[in-house]
Amino acid sequence: MELRITGRHGSMADDTREYIEAKLSSMERFNRHARSLEVIFDEDHLAKTVEVIAHIDHGAPVVVHARHEDAHAAVDLAHDKLEKALRRLKERTEDRRRGKGDPGVAAHLPIDGPIDDDDSAQPAPAEEE
Repeated sequence: MELRITGRHGSMADDTREYIEAKLSSMERFNRHARSLEVIFDEDHLAKTVEVIAHIDHGAPVVVHARHEDAHAAVDLAHDKLEKALRRLKERTEDRRRGKGDPGVAAHLPIDGPIDDDDSAQPAPAEEE
């Protein structure tokens, strides 16, 4: 998986770049259809912001944002959010393929049989022998 790291509004320390590479290199195991990750590291006077864009083979990219005063903490938050988003996407696509979608009305039907709204339908009296 390709990993592109971009810094905005300031220089990124080498240890931060290495930490991002180490932390996000294992994202492929959560969704094997992720082609590449694009990490945008932004720094202002208040906090560090990490934006991660996961480009997926078939579908819209997954985008997560994290903001924290510490750069490593921002990367950790972005990693956790991306892991959760990729896992949910994978589960949702697998469920859709396997037909495990919303059960709809069928989940609310009684197990015994169909529902009769007609109260006039009474059981037939037993025949006497």
